[in-house]
Amino acid sequence: MRADRLLSLLLLLQARGRMTAQELAEQLEVSERTIYRDLSALSSAGIPVYTESGPGGGCELVDGYQTRLTGLTTTEIRALFLLSLSDPLTDLGLDRALQDALLKLSAALPTTSRSDAVQVRQRIYMDTTPSDHSRRALPYLGLIQDAVWQDRTLQLTYGRSIRQNFDPYGLVSKANIWYLVGAAAEEIQVVRVSRIQAARLTEQRFVRPAAFDLATYWTEWNAQTFANRSSHPQEKKAIIIYGASQTKKTAFVYKNKKILDVHRPNDSSRLALASKKN
Repeated sequence: MRADRLLSLLLLLQARGRMTAQELAEQLEVSERTIYRDLSALSSAGIPVYTESGPGGGCELVDGYQTRLTGLTTTEIRALFLLSLSDPLTDLGLDRALQDALLKLSAALPTTSRSDAVQVRQRIYMDTTPSDHSRRALPYLGLIQDAVWQDRTLQLTYGRSIRQNFDPYGLVSKANIWYLVGAAAEEIQVVRVSRIQAARLTEQRFVRPAAFDLATYWTEWNAQTFANRSSHPQEKKAIIIYGASQTKKTAFVYKNKKILDVHRPNDSSRLALASKKN
């Protein structure tokens, strides 16, 4: 509907500032001609819209203009207020900021819509606590977050005491586990934050690659990691000791098959070999 599109156009300009007609058209999935018609409609309705043509031009609202959020649907309001149930934001220390933002959002809503926000807290609760009720301490997450926002190089120690400079491009939270994505030794790497043993924020700043997209890289890296694990299954071994005979049974699992190797201690000769599917 055009009314919904006009509201979306208004909120985009309010949130992002100057945007080109092409950017607005791509965001709203309409033609540039439609964008110009919509801008004219907003102007006719008294919205102070300013447009400038040519290189460096664009569309924007006059500084300081604000609008009340009267066009949000019930579903949109519920989705926004479900953000308050996000554990990753708590890890980043943004839970209070989120609550303040939602309070301002609630104040901007019409009185008839505020009850929808209240219902979210009363009727839906998402428990994202790990099943073992334990969360690893992340003493360096705050420092890493600062480095990500400021484009500053970190000096990290992780794994088997590996110490190197690391340019942090972004943080990813998956199943309540935090991962750091960035560049080290001229290669993009992924490091599990809980395995970082030490971190120091340096004064060195780096230039983030303009073409790097965190969500795209993570999706591709995750898919490749899963594919590698599937094509190279790890061998698992279990040893069982049986009674007085001290017969030792060793079971190997490889490519979804179980191979049983039975032999006696101190005797390298193989007595039996059996193979069956898991």
